[in-house]
Amino acid sequence: MLRNDVAHEGQGAGKILVLPGGQALQLAAALSRGGAAMSRFRCCLIVLAAAHWGAAAAVSEAAPRAAGPAEGAVTAIVGATVVHAELDGAAASSSDSTVIIAGNRIKAVGPAATTKVPRGARVIDGHGKWVIPGLIDSHVHFFQSGNLYTRPDAADFGTWRPYASEVQRNQARLPQTFRVWLASGVTSVADVGGPFWNFQVRDAARNSAAAPRVAVTGPLISMVEDPKLDLGDPPIVRISSAEEARQLVARELERKPDYIKVWFIHRPEDDLAAQQAIVRASAEAAHAAGLRLAVHATELLVAKSALHAGADFLVHSVEDEPVDEEFLALAREHHILYCPTLFVRMGYFYALSGTWQATEAERRLADPQVLAGLRLDEVPRDKLPERVAKLVSEHREVAPPTVAMQNLLKVWNAGITVVMGTDAGNIGTLHGPGVFREMELMQRAGLTPLQVLRSATVNGAATMALSDLGSVAAGKLADLVVLDADPLVEVANLSHASIVFRNGHVFTPAGLMSTLH
Repeated sequence: MLRNDVAHEGQGAGKILVLPGGQALQLAAALSRGGAAMSRFRCCLIVLAAAHWGAAAAVSEAAPRAAGPAEGAVTAIVGATVVHAELDGAAASSSDSTVIIAGNRIKAVGPAATTKVPRGARVIDGHGKWVIPGLIDSHVHFFQSGNLYTRPDAADFGTWRPYASEVQRNQARLPQTFRVWLASGVTSVADVGGPFWNFQVRDAARNSAAAPRVAVTGPLISMVEDPKLDLGDPPIVRISSAEEARQLVARELERKPDYIKVWFIHRPEDDLAAQQAIVRASAEAAHAAGLRLAVHATELLVAKSALHAGADFLVHSVEDEPVDEEFLALAREHHILYCPTLFVRMGYFYALSGTWQATEAERRLADPQVLAGLRLDEVPRDKLPERVAKLVSEHREVAPPTVAMQNLLKVWNAGITVVMGTDAGNIGTLHGPGVFREMELMQRAGLTPLQVLRSATVNGAATMALSDLGSVAAGKLADLVVLDADPLVEVANLSHASIVFRNGHVFTPAGLMSTLH
């Protein structure tokens, strides 16, 4: 969160019929054919979370139905190139491979010539395709939509569209928001802060097959007030003492959050030591409950203060100056997760200056309502907030976040766990296909396509505290994406999914998106 500032038929295979809503239905069975280290604390969290999550619950009647995973149902992807993002060099991909999925788990992965397809399995022809783990976005906000009206503290369009109606829209449209995530190949997301109704978002996702896995926390423990976002269930709560922090953590613990989150805003007149005490109290309360502490801290001084206080997850880049050896040593010592969120500030500028343009992937995969809500030219001139009118008149170019990009490369090379995250929901940063803008900037910062993919899969599994996510291997959960192009050549190829598996359920992006248009 920012402050103001098709399926294919195999030869002789059972046919797959794709229905509206993303459903992939087997018509006839195929004939059998042959064919970086975590602390003990985080490892314990992964084990606990694995028990906590479990399988998805019953499918909502409003959600598009997906094929499987029926008891005993088996699917085989035959002849594909499997990408192993946890490995390096030639070992990172295996051509002409078969992936066997039984129920909601991967049963086997191996060479097509020697990996036997079980009799009666549904077969998907994977020749000319690439299979990757489902993508994981480690920083999203479901209480925000990504349109112009979602952050009145940054730009208040209330005389044109009241904020209350925007929040109601976001709540009512959750099923569609879930689908754009899946259509983009994103099978897990971490919502790192919002109102208490955030916990209902997690419940809704668990009760729908057509939704990503969702980790959540509740209101942000904040150093500052943000009254424009307070409609009675505020996403941000100002805390003035360590005791108040402990009290808010206790309220959130009643809802069984996956994280606790601090919004660490430090101004020159603020007492850094007093603020650090609030962060430390929050960390101690979170850790006592077996949870990690996520912290918004975008300046080097503040980020180091957060790490000294016990932060486990920095949800943004250090943006103001190059990271130093002290920061890198602290980050390694605490085994933190580091989420760059490189595009989000650019998204604000593009949208509020009237220069935001949807990418090709966003035209295919974004919620059309949100795209329409980014049309600044449809807002009457006399309804434009003063800040927005000024940005429109200045015709300034937006520059990539150079310091943040340089810091990303330093952090990666220092062996710190980098996780891909977008801060989706902020103005101009879309749920779903916003991941492709973020990953393109990560590549421009100097990461290889393999490293970017690793941040969004293997490393993202650490965000979700689920050790059986993030790789294509026997025993892992069947969260997979079948791509039409090689993701190790160019990260943009990650936007070309033909099939998405979530917990063994099979979807097509076209089918999912057909329910939104």
